[in-house]
Amino acid sequence: MAELRDAGIEKILNRLCARIPEGGRAQRDVTELAEVEFAIRAGEAKPEQLRRLVELAPSELRIVRDLGRPWDRDGDEELREALRPAESLAYVAWDLTQYASATGPIKRTNIYAAFVDTYGDTAAERIREEVAHFEARFEQALRSVGAADRERLERAFALNCAPLRDALPDPATDRHEERNAAEGVSSAVVLFGLLCALGWLVAYVAIVYRGFADQTYGVPLAAFFANLTWEFAYGFLLDPLGDYFHTASIAGFLVDVVIAWQVWKYGAAQFPNSTLGRYFRPLFGVCVAAALSVNYHAFIDLADPDGEYTGFGINLMMSILYLKMLEDRGSPAGQSMYIAVGKWLGTLCAWIATALTVTTSPQRTWPTSWSEFVRKSLGHRSYPLTPLINVMYAWTFLLDVAYCVLLHRSLKAAGMSPWRRL
Repeated sequence: MAELRDAGIEKILNRLCARIPEGGRAQRDVTELAEVEFAIRAGEAKPEQLRRLVELAPSELRIVRDLGRPWDRDGDEELREALRPAESLAYVAWDLTQYASATGPIKRTNIYAAFVDTYGDTAAERIREEVAHFEARFEQALRSVGAADRERLERAFALNCAPLRDALPDPATDRHEERNAAEGVSSAVVLFGLLCALGWLVAYVAIVYRGFADQTYGVPLAAFFANLTWEFAYGFLLDPLGDYFHTASIAGFLVDVVIAWQVWKYGAAQFPNSTLGRYFRPLFGVCVAAALSVNYHAFIDLADPDGEYTGFGINLMMSILYLKMLEDRGSPAGQSMYIAVGKWLGTLCAWIATALTVTTSPQRTWPTSWSEFVRKSLGHRSYPLTPLINVMYAWTFLLDVAYCVLLHRSLKAAGMSPWRRL
Protein backbone atom coordinates (compact mmCIF):
# COMPACT_ATOMS: atom_id res chain seq x y z
CA MET A 1 0.00 0.00 0.00
CA ALA A 2 2.83 2.39 0.92
CA GLU A 3 4.57 1.68 -2.40
CA LEU A 4 1.38 2.41 -4.36
CA ARG A 5 0.88 5.62 -2.37
CA ASP A 6 4.46 6.79 -2.99
CA ALA A 7 4.26 5.93 -6.70
CA GLY A 8 1.00 7.89 -7.01
CA ILE A 9 2.42 10.91 -5.21
CA GLU A 10 5.54 10.77 -7.39
CA LYS A 11 3.42 10.73 -10.53
CA ILE A 12 1.36 13.70 -9.33
CA LEU A 13 4.52 15.59 -8.36
CA ASN A 14 6.00 15.02 -11.81
CA ARG A 15 2.90 16.46 -13.45
CA LEU A 16 2.80 19.45 -11.12
CA CYS A 17 6.48 20.23 -11.61
CA ALA A 18 5.96 20.16 -15.38
CA ARG A 19 3.82 23.30 -14.93
CA ILE A 20 6.56 25.21 -13.12
CA PRO A 21 9.36 27.08 -14.88
CA GLU A 22 12.47 24.99 -14.16
CA GLY A 23 10.20 22.44 -12.49
CA GLY A 24 12.69 19.67 -13.10
CA ARG A 25 15.32 21.64 -11.23
CA ALA A 26 12.96 22.13 -8.28
CA GLN A 27 12.19 18.42 -8.14
CA ARG A 28 15.87 17.48 -8.29
CA ASP A 29 16.54 19.94 -5.47
CA VAL A 30 13.98 18.23 -3.25
CA THR A 31 15.46 14.81 -4.01
CA GLU A 32 18.98 16.03 -3.22
CA LEU A 33 17.73 17.68 -0.02
CA ALA A 34 16.35 14.32 1.13
CA GLU A 35 19.73 12.68 0.47
CA VAL A 36 21.54 15.44 2.40
CA GLU A 37 19.18 15.08 5.35
CA PHE A 38 19.69 11.31 5.43
CA ALA A 39 23.46 11.89 5.60
CA ILE A 40 23.03 14.42 8.42
CA ARG A 41 20.80 12.11 10.47
CA ALA A 42 23.36 9.34 10.03
CA GLY A 43 26.18 11.64 11.21
CA GLU A 44 27.92 11.35 7.83
CA ALA A 45 27.42 14.86 6.45
CA LYS A 46 30.34 16.40 4.58
CA PRO A 47 31.16 20.12 4.62
CA GLU A 48 30.02 20.63 1.02
CA GLN A 49 26.67 19.06 1.90
CA LEU A 50 26.03 21.67 4.59
CA ARG A 51 26.12 24.51 2.07
CA ARG A 52 23.65 22.55 -0.05
CA LEU A 53 21.49 22.11 3.05
CA VAL A 54 21.33 25.90 3.46
CA GLU A 55 20.62 26.34 -0.23
CA LEU A 56 18.07 23.56 -0.63
CA ALA A 57 16.17 23.66 2.68
CA PRO A 58 13.39 25.94 1.36
CA SER A 59 13.01 23.92 -1.86
CA GLU A 60 9.60 22.48 -0.98
CA LEU A 61 8.31 25.98 -0.26
CA ARG A 62 9.57 27.15 -3.63
CA ILE A 63 7.54 24.45 -5.38
CA VAL A 64 4.37 25.49 -3.56
CA ARG A 65 5.02 29.17 -4.23
CA ASP A 66 5.74 28.62 -7.90
CA LEU A 67 2.59 26.54 -8.35
CA GLY A 68 0.59 29.46 -7.02
CA ARG A 69 2.05 32.03 -9.43
CA PRO A 70 2.40 31.97 -13.21
CA TRP A 71 5.64 34.00 -13.30
CA ASP A 72 4.85 35.65 -16.61
CA ARG A 73 5.44 39.33 -15.78
CA ASP A 74 8.52 41.10 -17.04
CA GLY A 75 11.17 40.81 -14.36
CA ASP A 76 9.60 37.82 -12.61
CA GLU A 77 12.57 35.58 -13.41
CA GLU A 78 14.95 38.09 -11.79
CA LEU A 79 12.65 38.32 -8.78
CA ARG A 80 12.57 34.56 -8.40
CA GLU A 81 16.37 34.37 -8.50
CA ALA A 82 16.59 37.07 -5.83
CA LEU A 83 14.19 35.08 -3.67
CA ARG A 84 16.43 32.01 -3.65
CA PRO A 85 19.24 33.36 -1.42
CA ALA A 86 16.70 35.39 0.59
CA GLU A 87 14.72 32.24 1.39
CA SER A 88 17.89 30.40 2.36
CA LEU A 89 18.84 33.19 4.77
CA ALA A 90 15.33 33.26 6.22
CA TYR A 91 15.51 29.50 6.73
CA VAL A 92 18.83 29.80 8.58
CA ALA A 93 17.35 32.55 10.76
CA TRP A 94 14.34 30.35 11.55
CA ASP A 95 16.52 27.36 12.47
CA LEU A 96 18.70 29.54 14.71
CA THR A 97 15.56 30.73 16.51
CA GLN A 98 14.29 27.16 16.85
CA TYR A 99 17.66 25.99 18.20
CA ALA A 100 17.75 28.79 20.78
CA SER A 101 14.16 28.24 21.97
CA ALA A 102 14.07 24.42 21.92
CA THR A 103 13.32 22.82 25.28
CA GLY A 104 13.44 19.21 24.09
CA PRO A 105 15.55 17.20 21.64
CA ILE A 106 16.92 19.22 18.72
CA LYS A 107 16.61 17.71 15.25
CA ARG A 108 19.96 16.97 13.65
CA THR A 109 18.60 18.41 10.39
CA ASN A 110 18.31 21.82 12.06
CA ILE A 111 20.86 23.83 10.07
CA TYR A 112 22.74 25.07 13.14
CA ALA A 113 22.73 21.59 14.71
CA ALA A 114 24.16 20.15 11.48
CA PHE A 115 26.99 22.73 11.51
CA VAL A 116 27.71 22.06 15.19
CA ASP A 117 27.84 18.28 14.60
CA THR A 118 30.21 18.69 11.65
CA TYR A 119 32.44 21.60 12.70
CA GLY A 120 32.30 21.49 16.50
CA ASP A 121 33.73 24.63 18.12
CA THR A 122 34.12 26.43 14.80
CA ALA A 123 30.47 25.98 13.81
CA ALA A 124 29.54 29.61 14.56
CA GLU A 125 32.37 30.92 12.38
CA ARG A 126 31.44 28.55 9.55
CA ILE A 127 27.78 29.43 9.56
CA ARG A 128 28.65 33.14 9.57
CA GLU A 129 30.69 32.50 6.42
CA GLU A 130 27.70 30.82 4.77
CA VAL A 131 25.42 33.68 5.77
CA ALA A 132 27.88 36.18 4.29
CA HIS A 133 28.01 34.13 1.07
CA PHE A 134 24.24 34.12 0.64
CA GLU A 135 23.93 37.78 1.65
CA ALA A 136 26.37 38.67 -1.14
CA ARG A 137 24.28 36.65 -3.61
CA PHE A 138 21.14 38.37 -2.39
CA GLU A 139 22.60 41.86 -2.71
CA GLN A 140 23.82 41.10 -6.22
CA ALA A 141 20.44 39.71 -7.25
CA LEU A 142 18.67 42.81 -5.90
CA ARG A 143 20.36 44.93 -8.54
CA SER A 144 18.39 43.08 -11.23
CA VAL A 145 14.88 43.65 -9.86
CA GLY A 146 12.65 46.69 -10.07
CA ALA A 147 12.61 49.38 -7.40
CA ALA A 148 9.22 48.33 -5.97
CA ASP A 149 10.20 44.66 -5.72
CA ARG A 150 13.60 45.60 -4.31
CA GLU A 151 12.01 47.64 -1.52
CA ARG A 152 9.58 44.84 -0.73
CA LEU A 153 12.35 42.22 -0.61
CA GLU A 154 14.57 44.38 1.58
CA ARG A 155 11.70 44.95 4.01
CA ALA A 156 10.90 41.22 4.14
CA PHE A 157 14.59 40.41 4.58
CA ALA A 158 14.92 42.81 7.52
CA LEU A 159 11.82 41.29 9.14
CA ASN A 160 12.58 37.60 8.64
CA CYS A 161 16.36 37.58 8.94
CA ALA A 162 16.83 39.65 12.10
CA PRO A 163 18.13 36.62 14.12
CA LEU A 164 21.16 36.52 11.81
CA ARG A 165 22.37 39.75 13.46
CA ASP A 166 22.06 38.35 17.00
CA ALA A 167 24.56 36.29 18.92
CA LEU A 168 24.36 32.64 17.91
CA PRO A 169 22.88 30.23 20.47
CA ASP A 170 25.24 28.14 22.58
CA PRO A 171 25.74 24.63 21.14
CA ALA A 172 23.73 21.97 22.98
CA THR A 173 25.08 18.75 21.50
CA ASP A 174 23.77 16.77 24.45
CA ARG A 175 20.24 17.57 23.22
CA HIS A 176 20.81 16.73 19.55
CA GLU A 177 18.80 13.75 18.37
CA GLU A 178 20.65 10.47 18.23
CA ARG A 179 22.10 9.45 14.90
CA ASN A 180 19.57 7.77 12.63
CA ALA A 181 16.83 8.85 15.05
CA ALA A 182 13.45 7.67 13.86
CA GLU A 183 11.47 10.28 12.02
CA GLY A 184 7.84 10.90 12.80
CA VAL A 185 5.84 11.12 15.98
CA SER A 186 5.44 9.02 19.09
CA SER A 187 2.82 6.32 19.52
CA ALA A 188 1.16 8.61 22.09
CA VAL A 189 0.54 11.20 19.36
CA VAL A 190 -0.97 8.55 17.10
CA LEU A 191 -3.17 7.27 19.95
CA PHE A 192 -4.65 10.68 20.74
CA GLY A 193 -4.92 11.45 17.05
CA LEU A 194 -7.07 8.36 16.65
CA LEU A 195 -9.12 9.31 19.74
CA CYS A 196 -9.61 12.73 18.16
CA ALA A 197 -10.89 11.05 14.99
CA LEU A 198 -13.17 8.82 17.08
CA GLY A 199 -14.66 11.80 18.94
CA TRP A 200 -15.35 13.63 15.71
CA LEU A 201 -16.75 10.44 14.15
CA VAL A 202 -19.36 10.29 16.93
CA ALA A 203 -20.17 13.95 16.34
CA TYR A 204 -20.37 13.44 12.56
CA VAL A 205 -22.67 10.42 12.83
CA ALA A 206 -24.97 12.32 15.17
CA ILE A 207 -24.93 15.41 12.91
CA VAL A 208 -25.93 13.36 9.86
CA TYR A 209 -28.61 11.43 11.76
CA ARG A 210 -30.17 14.50 13.36
CA GLY A 211 -30.03 16.37 10.05
CA PHE A 212 -32.19 13.77 8.33
CA ALA A 213 -34.42 13.24 11.38
CA ASP A 214 -35.10 16.97 11.89
CA GLN A 215 -34.82 17.93 8.19
CA THR A 216 -32.20 20.59 8.83
CA TYR A 217 -28.43 20.89 9.03
CA GLY A 218 -26.48 20.35 12.23
CA VAL A 219 -23.44 22.59 11.73
CA PRO A 220 -23.52 26.41 11.73
CA LEU A 221 -23.18 27.53 8.11
CA ALA A 222 -19.97 29.59 8.27
CA ALA A 223 -18.23 26.87 10.29
CA PHE A 224 -19.54 24.20 7.91
CA PHE A 225 -18.08 25.86 4.80
CA ALA A 226 -14.77 26.45 6.58
CA ASN A 227 -14.61 22.85 7.85
CA LEU A 228 -15.65 21.27 4.53
CA THR A 229 -12.91 23.06 2.61
CA TRP A 230 -10.33 22.54 5.39
CA GLU A 231 -10.87 18.77 5.22
CA PHE A 232 -10.58 18.87 1.42
CA ALA A 233 -7.40 20.96 1.40
CA TYR A 234 -5.74 18.98 4.20
CA GLY A 235 -6.75 15.57 2.87
CA PHE A 236 -6.27 16.04 -0.88
CA LEU A 237 -4.05 19.08 -1.55
CA LEU A 238 -1.47 18.99 1.26
CA ASP A 239 0.57 15.78 1.54
CA PRO A 240 -2.31 13.42 0.62
CA LEU A 241 -2.12 10.06 2.45
CA GLY A 242 1.06 11.35 4.09
CA ASP A 243 0.13 10.10 7.56
CA TYR A 244 -2.77 8.95 9.74
CA PHE A 245 -4.14 12.48 10.14
CA HIS A 246 -4.19 13.37 6.44
CA THR A 247 -5.85 10.04 5.66
CA ALA A 248 -8.45 10.56 8.40
CA SER A 249 -9.25 13.95 6.87
CA ILE A 250 -10.29 12.25 3.64
CA ALA A 251 -12.82 10.18 5.60
CA GLY A 252 -13.95 13.37 7.34
CA PHE A 253 -14.41 15.09 4.00
CA LEU A 254 -16.61 12.26 2.72
CA VAL A 255 -18.90 12.68 5.73
CA ASP A 256 -18.85 16.44 5.13
CA VAL A 257 -20.18 15.76 1.64
CA VAL A 258 -23.29 14.16 3.20
CA ILE A 259 -23.69 17.18 5.49
CA ALA A 260 -23.23 19.42 2.44
CA TRP A 261 -26.16 17.67 0.78
CA GLN A 262 -28.27 18.34 3.88
CA VAL A 263 -27.26 22.02 3.81
CA TRP A 264 -28.12 22.16 0.09
CA LYS A 265 -31.51 20.44 0.61
CA TYR A 266 -32.70 22.03 3.85
CA GLY A 267 -30.73 25.26 4.07
CA ALA A 268 -33.04 27.62 2.20
CA ALA A 269 -35.99 26.69 4.46
CA GLN A 270 -34.09 28.13 7.43
CA PHE A 271 -34.37 31.61 5.93
CA PRO A 272 -37.99 31.99 4.76
CA ASN A 273 -39.07 35.21 3.04
CA SER A 274 -35.53 36.54 2.83
CA THR A 275 -32.98 37.29 0.13
CA LEU A 276 -30.65 34.70 1.63
CA GLY A 277 -33.36 32.05 1.30
CA ARG A 278 -34.12 32.94 -2.34
CA TYR A 279 -30.49 32.85 -3.43
CA PHE A 280 -29.31 30.20 -1.00
CA ARG A 281 -28.05 27.68 -3.57
CA PRO A 282 -26.05 30.11 -5.73
CA LEU A 283 -24.57 31.52 -2.52
CA PHE A 284 -23.71 27.95 -1.46
CA GLY A 285 -21.27 27.67 -4.39
CA VAL A 286 -19.80 31.12 -3.72
CA CYS A 287 -19.21 30.25 -0.06
CA VAL A 288 -17.46 26.97 -0.93
CA ALA A 289 -15.16 28.74 -3.40
CA ALA A 290 -14.39 31.56 -0.97
CA ALA A 291 -13.72 29.22 1.95
CA LEU A 292 -11.49 26.91 -0.10
CA SER A 293 -9.35 29.76 -1.44
CA VAL A 294 -8.96 31.28 2.03
CA ASN A 295 -8.20 27.94 3.70
CA TYR A 296 -5.66 26.84 1.11
CA HIS A 297 -3.74 30.10 1.18
CA ALA A 298 -3.94 30.20 4.98
CA PHE A 299 -2.12 26.84 5.07
CA ILE A 300 0.60 28.27 2.83
CA ASP A 301 0.91 31.88 4.00
CA LEU A 302 0.75 31.02 7.71
CA ALA A 303 3.30 28.22 7.20
CA ASP A 304 0.73 25.89 8.76
CA PRO A 305 1.42 22.42 7.26
CA ASP A 306 -0.17 20.62 10.22
CA GLY A 307 -3.32 22.75 10.05
CA GLU A 308 -2.91 23.99 13.63
CA TYR A 309 -3.76 27.68 13.15
CA THR A 310 -6.46 26.98 10.59
CA GLY A 311 -7.92 23.93 12.36
CA PHE A 312 -8.11 25.41 15.84
CA GLY A 313 -9.30 28.73 14.41
CA ILE A 314 -12.20 27.02 12.64
CA ASN A 315 -12.93 25.03 15.78
CA LEU A 316 -13.13 28.20 17.87
CA MET A 317 -15.46 29.78 15.31
CA MET A 318 -17.64 26.65 15.35
CA SER A 319 -17.89 26.71 19.15
CA ILE A 320 -19.06 30.32 19.12
CA LEU A 321 -21.56 29.68 16.33
CA TYR A 322 -23.05 26.59 17.98
CA LEU A 323 -24.08 28.78 20.91
CA LYS A 324 -25.55 31.28 18.45
CA MET A 325 -27.39 28.55 16.54
CA LEU A 326 -28.96 27.19 19.73
CA GLU A 327 -30.23 30.68 20.58
CA ASP A 328 -31.43 31.53 17.05
CA ARG A 329 -33.38 28.30 16.54
CA GLY A 330 -34.97 28.49 19.97
CA SER A 331 -34.94 24.69 20.05
CA PRO A 332 -32.43 21.79 19.90
CA ALA A 333 -33.38 20.99 16.28
CA GLY A 334 -30.42 19.41 14.47
CA GLN A 335 -28.49 19.20 17.73
CA SER A 336 -27.80 16.51 20.31
CA MET A 337 -25.55 15.86 23.30
CA TYR A 338 -23.59 13.36 21.21
CA ILE A 339 -22.68 16.12 18.76
CA ALA A 340 -21.68 18.47 21.59
CA VAL A 341 -19.68 15.92 23.60
CA GLY A 342 -18.11 14.34 20.48
CA LYS A 343 -16.85 17.74 19.33
CA TRP A 344 -15.60 18.61 22.82
CA LEU A 345 -13.71 15.34 23.28
CA GLY A 346 -12.41 15.31 19.69
CA THR A 347 -10.99 18.80 20.05
CA LEU A 348 -9.51 18.01 23.49
CA CYS A 349 -7.70 14.97 22.03
CA ALA A 350 -6.53 17.09 19.08
CA TRP A 351 -4.88 19.56 21.47
CA ILE A 352 -3.34 16.74 23.54
CA ALA A 353 -1.97 15.15 20.33
CA THR A 354 -0.48 18.49 19.29
CA ALA A 355 1.05 18.99 22.74
CA LEU A 356 2.50 15.46 22.66
CA THR A 357 4.27 16.22 19.37
CA VAL A 358 6.43 18.75 21.21
CA THR A 359 6.86 16.84 24.48
CA THR A 360 7.50 13.30 23.20
CA SER A 361 9.45 11.59 20.43
CA PRO A 362 9.52 8.16 18.76
CA GLN A 363 12.17 7.21 21.33
CA ARG A 364 10.35 8.72 24.34
CA THR A 365 6.72 7.93 23.74
CA TRP A 366 5.21 9.46 26.93
CA PRO A 367 6.03 12.51 29.05
CA THR A 368 7.93 11.87 32.26
CA SER A 369 4.99 13.23 34.25
CA TRP A 370 1.70 14.96 33.56
CA SER A 371 2.84 18.06 35.44
CA GLU A 372 5.87 18.28 33.14
CA PHE A 373 3.57 17.73 30.15
CA VAL A 374 1.27 20.60 31.14
CA ARG A 375 4.14 22.93 32.02
CA LYS A 376 6.02 22.33 28.76
CA SER A 377 2.85 22.44 26.65
CA LEU A 378 1.58 25.73 28.05
CA GLY A 379 5.06 27.25 27.97
CA HIS A 380 5.87 26.18 24.41
CA ARG A 381 6.53 29.06 22.03
CA SER A 382 7.08 27.59 18.57
CA TYR A 383 4.99 25.80 15.93
CA PRO A 384 3.08 23.51 16.10
CA LEU A 385 2.14 24.64 19.64
CA THR A 386 2.32 28.41 19.90
CA PRO A 387 0.74 30.68 22.53
CA LEU A 388 -1.95 31.63 19.98
CA ILE A 389 -2.90 27.98 19.47
CA ASN A 390 -3.05 27.41 23.23
CA VAL A 391 -5.26 30.48 23.68
CA MET A 392 -7.61 29.46 20.85
CA TYR A 393 -7.94 25.98 22.29
CA ALA A 394 -8.57 27.26 25.84
CA TRP A 395 -11.49 29.38 24.63
CA THR A 396 -12.79 26.52 22.49
CA PHE A 397 -12.71 24.21 25.52
CA LEU A 398 -14.66 26.67 27.68
CA LEU A 399 -17.21 27.46 24.98
CA ASP A 400 -17.77 23.76 24.27
CA VAL A 401 -18.43 23.12 27.97
CA ALA A 402 -20.89 26.04 28.01
CA TYR A 403 -22.64 24.66 24.91
CA CYS A 404 -22.94 21.18 26.49
CA VAL A 405 -24.55 22.69 29.60
CA LEU A 406 -26.95 24.97 27.69
CA LEU A 407 -27.93 22.25 25.20
CA HIS A 408 -28.61 19.81 28.06
CA ARG A 409 -30.93 22.39 29.65
CA SER A 410 -32.64 23.07 26.33
CA LEU A 411 -33.31 19.37 25.77
CA LYS A 412 -34.70 18.94 29.26
CA ALA A 413 -36.90 22.02 28.84
CA ALA A 414 -38.27 20.57 25.59
CA GLY A 415 -39.17 17.33 27.39
CA MET A 416 -36.50 15.29 25.60
CA SER A 417 -34.10 12.78 27.13
CA PRO A 418 -30.62 14.25 26.46
CA TRP A 419 -28.87 10.86 26.20
CA ARG A 420 -31.56 8.90 24.36
CA ARG A 421 -31.60 11.39 21.49
CA LEU A 422 -28.84 10.65 18.99
